[in-house]
Amino acid sequence: MGTDASAALKALHSLLQQLARAEAGLSEGPRRIALSEKQIAQTEQQIDQQKQAIRDARKSADEQNLRLKSKEADILKLQGQLNTATSNKEYDIIKGQISAAVTSRGEIEEQGLMALESVDTANSTLKTLEADLQSRRKSLQAAKSEFETRKPVLEAEIQQLKQQITVAEEIIPGNDRANWLRLKGAHGAGCIAAVEDEFCTACDQKAIAQDLVRIRTGAIVFCRGCGRVLYI
Repeated sequence: MGTDASAALKALHSLLQQLARAEAGLSEGPRRIALSEKQIAQTEQQIDQQKQAIRDARKSADEQNLRLKSKEADILKLQGQLNTATSNKEYDIIKGQISAAVTSRGEIEEQGLMALESVDTANSTLKTLEADLQSRRKSLQAAKSEFETRKPVLEAEIQQLKQQITVAEEIIPGNDRANWLRLKGAHGAGCIAAVEDEFCTACDQKAIAQDLVRIRTGAIVFCRGCGRVLYI
């Protein structure tokens, strides 16, 4: 009788574990889909930000180009004034202004090149993000298709397992049923634990000799450490 009871509890434990795996598989699909959708939304936001960064970089490059043209016009004007200088002092002043303008032009050119490089870098990043977005969208579609295929199979498996569990739970006597339902609600498949070398495998509490005897005679015994139903 004790061996039969432990075998029945072991079988019930196995059914509960199978149910837990099937339910986890059923909930995993929507979680994966939700995660993919969140990642897509984040990538789309990054793309929008990157496009704005490109617009800003192009605007900066255009501004530097306008400054460069203005500075070159200033240099040409000063060079013209240089030819009409009426004194050495005026000549030297204009030459100093030209020198300063040429230096400024070099700085503007450097800033313009940096702005153009920023545009190129931003465009490269945008292409990477767009490729990433396309890949994520394909992954999302694949996840949806896979889940739609697996969902009815898992639902049928869950329904079958619940029916089998209902039958297998007949091993639990009526006076222990309330405690059993509470345990199952709190711990799921972990509401049952095997005893190995006289220790509960759920909490490592050693079973007392009296409880071991009761288990072997077919009684429903709850672990004194964690409350799980024990079987050998």
